[in-house]
Amino acid sequence: MVTDDSATSGESSQTSRNDDAVFKGWQTTRSGESFALYTITAADHPSRGSTVTDKSLRNLNLKVPQTPGRPGDES
Repeated sequence: MVTDDSATSGESSQTSRNDDAVFKGWQTTRSGESFALYTITAADHPSRGSTVTDKSLRNLNLKVPQTPGRPGDES
């Protein structure tokens, strides 16, 4: 998994925050596909601290933060 450890030392251009979640990095599957991972930061949310996908955030009615492009992808 590719992660951005700067989340603990402050905001960075690769870490996007909102009130509900913070982007943590990209997970790559054995088949080579990748998907974004987020940690829930919403105050008083029962899943606070859990690392989840964007689909899970939406299912929990939480906002998906801006997500940087996948490593190696050019926009």
